[in-house]
Amino acid sequence: MAVSNRRSRPTTGTAGETQALVSKVLTMQADAGLTIAMRMPILLKGALGDSRGQREAAKAMTEKVSAVMESGFAATQAVGLFWWGMALNPLGQFDIAEAAAKAANSTLEPFSKRTRANAARLGGRKRR
Repeated sequence: MAVSNRRSRPTTGTAGETQALVSKVLTMQADAGLTIAMRMPILLKGALGDSRGQREAAKAMTEKVSAVMESGFAATQAVGLFWWGMALNPLGQFDIAEAAAKAANSTLEPFSKRTRANAARLGGRKRR
């Protein structure tokens, strides 16, 4: 029977990053749904001339633009750190799945933070 020379790598890092990513996405979906449901009547009043609704629309757009910019910076930083790690230690053991999960996690963080805050603000809950 042939014996493999390949060393098995622990998958705890990858599994942990993936679990955190899935948890973040599911929480964001719930918070985004709540935010949309609570924001729609306010935006409808804003379309009819209500100043609070117009402020809410402006706030929503400002938040989205800043989240996209922060997310882009976070993705660039995560990918840059990965490539620097590859360049400085080319013979090291790298888990590309873990690096991808870390990049996705850091990219989603600005959106997660804002959806959580908006759901809390519009739903009347206190932030954690």
